[in-house]
Amino acid sequence: MKIAIWTKSPPKVAAIEEAIKKCIYFKDEEIEIIPLKVSSDISDMPISEEENMLWAFNRAHNCKKEVEADFYIWMEGGTTIIQDKAYLFWVVYILNNSWEWHYWFSNKMEVPEYFRKKIYDENLELWPVLSEATKEENASKKWGAFGHWSDDMLTRKDQFLLAFLSAIPAFYNKYYKL
Repeated sequence: MKIAIWTKSPPKVAAIEEAIKKCIYFKDEEIEIIPLKVSSDISDMPISEEENMLWAFNRAHNCKKEVEADFYIWMEGGTTIIQDKAYLFWVVYILNNSWEWHYWFSNKMEVPEYFRKKIYDENLELWPVLSEATKEENASKKWGAFGHWSDDMLTRKDQFLLAFLSAIPAFYNKYYKL
């Protein structure tokens, strides 16, 4: 089975590999992961669930233009406003070779006010602001915002794993076929 993913980032590839290993639907499959770098065709910092889903749709479909695979998996973080607070979340979008798609979100974590102001009031991307605030180069590559804001109790990998395992059953589980 071939699975194309939109990223070449080692932490994201590792998260996808771990999720695939935990997935009961793939337990007897020989898996080939194909990392790709494709465009989202929109901003690098999605600031709504709708924008994040458009990002997902575009990347998955752009992967499908590059290579034939059984599944195309996209994952990325974004933020959204609920009432007057901002929340960080991950979304996983899965497209199969028949153009059937399903997605799911990780849990949402409140964005600290300092970062909310930078993202929404100053229109800055989270990752450089996170590096500036932590004084760590590429801070998002180590723990990511979830890790930094939870003292490493919530990792990017954990968030992806749960979202992936919530999205993939729709392709296989008998209740989605009723």
